[in-house]
Amino acid sequence: MQKSRQGSGGSDRYGDTDDKIERSKFSLGIQTMEEANDVLPSLIEKHNRKFAVAPRLADSAYLKLHSSVNLDLVFTVREYRKLGTGHTLSYNGKLYTFAKPNDLRLDARTTVEVRETLAGDVFLWYQNQPVALSETEKPHRQATDATKKASSAPQRKPASHHPWKAPDTNKNKRTTKSSAFQEALYSQHNTYHEAFW
Repeated sequence: MQKSRQGSGGSDRYGDTDDKIERSKFSLGIQTMEEANDVLPSLIEKHNRKFAVAPRLADSAYLKLHSSVNLDLVFTVREYRKLGTGHTLSYNGKLYTFAKPNDLRLDARTTVEVRETLAGDVFLWYQNQPVALSETEKPHRQATDATKKASSAPQRKPASHHPWKAPDTNKNKRTTKSSAFQEALYSQHNTYHEAFW
């Protein structure tokens, strides 16, 4: 059973367009890219005559940009970061803080929006207002006596009167030597195995 191009689905519509372009190239004798570029304006004009539709309203749908909108702060890369102490934040492996002193007070670990412009300027965006940021260096901690690692103490030997050093004076300590009871019991049996202890 042969399938028609119409019954094969919408995916062939684009294939039809490609076929029409190929047929137009063949019928117009186009062999090179330059020849195609020369013929293209007339093909576009023909296409527009066939498919163009006049708008219902002749007025432009575009609105005038308000003077308060700065497009440099609209077309930005936007990410969220948590503030560190001293109004610092990490972005792209660098540490940033406020470029100028201001009255803005934010707690540490507050989530803020960071915007990077196409020119590479970095801003903190807070309450619909940009706050310029500048790169700063990470503070280096200096080791103090309190933070220095304690050295290991020298090994100490116990004193001579220490319990570990005292001689064994416990006379009642159990031993593994055979007792008189075991000897008596063994004497009544041939082996220790028969004695059942």
